[in-house]
Amino acid sequence: MGLAHALACQIKKESVARLIVAHVNHASRGEENDLDEVLIRHFVGILQGATDALVEYTSVKLNSADLNIGASWEKNARVARYNWFSKIALENNVNWVFTAHTSNDQAETVLMRILRGSGVQGLAGIKPKRSLISGVSLGRPLLFCSKEQICDYLRDNNIVWREDPTNQQTRFLRNKIRLDLLPLLKNEFQPAIEGILAGLAGHIQAYASFEKRLARKIGLKLEKPRVLDQVVLDRVEVSKFPAWKLSLFLRSIFARELWPTDAIHHKQWKKIAQNLGTDGFEVHLVGGIRIQSNRYTVVLGPT
Repeated sequence: MGLAHALACQIKKESVARLIVAHVNHASRGEENDLDEVLIRHFVGILQGATDALVEYTSVKLNSADLNIGASWEKNARVARYNWFSKIALENNVNWVFTAHTSNDQAETVLMRILRGSGVQGLAGIKPKRSLISGVSLGRPLLFCSKEQICDYLRDNNIVWREDPTNQQTRFLRNKIRLDLLPLLKNEFQPAIEGILAGLAGHIQAYASFEKRLARKIGLKLEKPRVLDQVVLDRVEVSKFPAWKLSLFLRSIFARELWPTDAIHHKQWKKIAQNLGTDGFEVHLVGGIRIQSNRYTVVLGPT
């Protein structure tokens, strides 16, 4: 709500040429979801009357078929959302998709990834911007703001908002971190913990750009012509690299190819990297991705 209002205000300043408020009804809370949609439709009507340019509204209602992709509900819903955002952007010749992630979300993400044993790239947390699809970028312009600051903004501008009651359910790891772990750290150890974690993500993002450049250099020495959807590496050259560089390179390959990595622990990355140059090494990973080393090559890709 705050992001939509702030962007609508930019229309008057000609910083924003066109605004489409895209709302996803996840259909997971019945009437609660429908009431969310009613409020947002009403809010967009107010924005339309307050600006010189048209503020458009579009919505989609998800169902079980949209989420049947073999992962957690939260991940399925996120994938469905971004797929729909991409579709809208392409249909409307839009260059940016903005979401309202906050510094609180960033702190929760970093802490969650620490608990899961993430590597350096995972500790970069939520990126301020990234490519969504060709020609369309995904931006998080409120990532520097805390939730408290945004709520103050809403109150100052007399904007009514709704809270998702599932945010209070600790069966979700992120909620448990938000409701239990972060308050404990804040009260017992470090009052500024959220800012520190968000700041850590910023430092890691800067370091991650260095890692990307290094991974590209490694790839120039290791990668051979691919075979369809299989990435092919020179095994002899692979055996010349230390495990830490190979681990970094493997993560970059998975990111580039959009292969799933959520269930791969950093210890597993390390073990794979240590054995990557060994003739006969083979491992099957989440999402049906196989890594197989033979006499001359290392082949990575879907089975």
